[in-house]
Amino acid sequence: MVAQIFLFTLLSFPQALNSAPEADNFTADSTWKSLGTNLWFDPKARRLILRARVVLREGPLEHLLCLKGTKEHEAILATTAAPQKIHAGLLLTGAETGHPVRFLPQFEPPAGSKISIELEWLQDGKIRRANAREWVFDETKKAPLAVDWVFAGSELVKDPVNKKPYYLADDGDLITVANFGSAILDLPFASTANDADRGFVARTDQIPPIGTFVTMIFKPHPLDPPKPTAKP
Repeated sequence: MVAQIFLFTLLSFPQALNSAPEADNFTADSTWKSLGTNLWFDPKARRLILRARVVLREGPLEHLLCLKGTKEHEAILATTAAPQKIHAGLLLTGAETGHPVRFLPQFEPPAGSKISIELEWLQDGKIRRANAREWVFDETKKAPLAVDWVFAGSELVKDPVNKKPYYLADDGDLITVANFGSAILDLPFASTANDADRGFVARTDQIPPIGTFVTMIFKPHPLDPPKPTAKP
């Protein structure tokens, strides 16, 4: 039922968030299906394509990607793509939602299909490419982030005032490196957002200048094969 709701938004979600697209000379492949401003589905390769912009290059992180106008002070990238349509686009790739982080009655890390995120951008006249994990540095392990994000799926709740469905990721939590129940993509382990204990920082030497347009390419990992049943 939830999947049907998000696929329905491909046609019905308001365009208010996307009413003022940024100046960008990016040309989408003619075979891709547009899902709204700065977002496409590649049906042949079953990938989701998103355009974003670098907004931060150094300092502590809570996000890899946020919605423009929300969390730029703690996110490397920001986009104008509608959060509900990002969710719907990931469903089109075949990715499956799991659940956001749960803190009570006991901690459960975010779960869902593992999502590979590749980045492409133009710098000094050349096309550059990197895995998104290479832009995030794990201070605890003193190494780049080694684990891919999972499709936690945020949450669809009822607004207590107008009683209409409200998608929590609309507040800006799109791809996080600290656990948020509102995140679309989150890391599959405990990662705090407490200022004193945040473990991830921007890997400045790998990130292009502020304002650089970046193409983000999302592709789900193949589902893990079922574990063999133990013989009696």
